[in-house]
Amino acid sequence: MKRLKQKKSKKFLLITPVLTLVVVGAGLLIVYALSHNSTVVTNNIPVGTGTVQIVDDSDLGFGKKEVSFVNSDANGIPMLLRIGYSETWKDGDNNAVSNVYNGNNVVTKTWTSAFTDDFVDGGDGWYYYEKLLNPSDSVKVITAIALAEPSYAAYDYDLNFRFEAIQANSEAATTLWSKTATINTETSAVTWTF
Repeated sequence: MKRLKQKKSKKFLLITPVLTLVVVGAGLLIVYALSHNSTVVTNNIPVGTGTVQIVDDSDLGFGKKEVSFVNSDANGIPMLLRIGYSETWKDGDNNAVSNVYNGNNVVTKTWTSAFTDDFVDGGDGWYYYEKLLNPSDSVKVITAIALAEPSYAAYDYDLNFRFEAIQANSEAATTLWSKTATINTETSAVTWTF
């Protein structure tokens, strides 16, 4: 009598290991995903505020031109300050006219000792204050302007100041202004590296 041999399916032998790998792999991925779950939490930290303003107490035309920068928030924080200015001349047709006549600036500006002694030219159009602007402190930078060339009396002149102030923090100065500020909070001195 012949015995019938039972043949095992080759398909079954191939599918079983592959199916086992898929199930094990999916299980490992689920375990990994559950163990590496992350959550983003916003941490609101209250910080002090600083309010710096420009104060312009000037007469019309030439003469008195008093410009100050004030940390007007008495409960605020010390601030780093940088200022810039631009001057323009325009004729009656609104065309630009040079600020220089015979090699000299047409307008003589009377800068304060605070501007000449306590600001440093950053070489980028800004002048950096070498002190902290503490709460309720102010710094005056100019007191008067005078016309040095009478032939310019027919033209229109504008002297415009701009400023930026940030919290007195070395990292903020580097991040926002790309400058290095070494801050001494005891003396309120700021040393700038350009």
